[in-house]
Amino acid sequence: MLKLIRFFIERKSFVLFTLLELLALVLVINSHNYARLKLFHIQTAISGWSNEKLDVVHQYFNLKNEHVKLLKQNALLLKEIQDKSSPLKTSLKGQFNFVPAQVISNQYTFDNNIILINKGTKDSLRPEMGVIGTNGIVGIIQNTSPHFSKVISVLNKKIKINVSLKNTNYTGFLEWNYQDPNKFDVVDMPQDVSLKIGDTIVTSGVSNIFPKNIPVGKIIDFKKLAGQKNYKINIHTFMDMRNINNVYVVNNKYQKEIDSLLNKQNKIQ
Repeated sequence: MLKLIRFFIERKSFVLFTLLELLALVLVINSHNYARLKLFHIQTAISGWSNEKLDVVHQYFNLKNEHVKLLKQNALLLKEIQDKSSPLKTSLKGQFNFVPAQVISNQYTFDNNIILINKGTKDSLRPEMGVIGTNGIVGIIQNTSPHFSKVISVLNKKIKINVSLKNTNYTGFLEWNYQDPNKFDVVDMPQDVSLKIGDTIVTSGVSNIFPKNIPVGKIIDFKKLAGQKNYKINIHTFMDMRNINNVYVVNNKYQKEIDSLLNKQNKIQ
């Protein structure tokens, strides 16, 4: 307190000058209508500007909350669509849940590209979960931390995904050709199936990582391999791998049970 008093005493001239200036300003404003009107306009402008900025901030956070709600609703819708499209009329309906997430970083210029998303073990994510986007498959989770997950992108030579020709049981493997982020090869598709340009390739559901019938892409070219019984198919993916923002992680609630049975079978062999 003494320091504060000493501060004002040492600067008494400046303090007195400031008080007199403020008093003079008040007297001028009170005695002149123009000055009062000018001050009113200034106050209104400042108030309007600050309210406008506050509204922008408020709208931003409201929009962000609505965006999160929309992602959750989309995840529920994906689950409903998957349940309705499932041929199973048993307790296996509801096998897949979808966890919404956002992409933090996305590589697409290397041979082995990865994606980082903002959900991890705290959201019940684990390795070998599939990741899909708004228009198709994106990759498979490789590693997780409490708040983040590292995803092996489909743009990675280490990954092969089992796919099929839509409305058939003929399957093959999806491989990236390392040239165009949106062009892939489908290999090991049997030549018994009849193909045409524009046919749709979807996930087969064989691996249990992705549900059956998730759209992958359309056939743009194909040829029979000499001396083999398989096609080599070129497709253009529905998902633009250079422009990914929101994704959904596929949670197969029976995956651990399936893996346990497969591990037992491998031990027997």
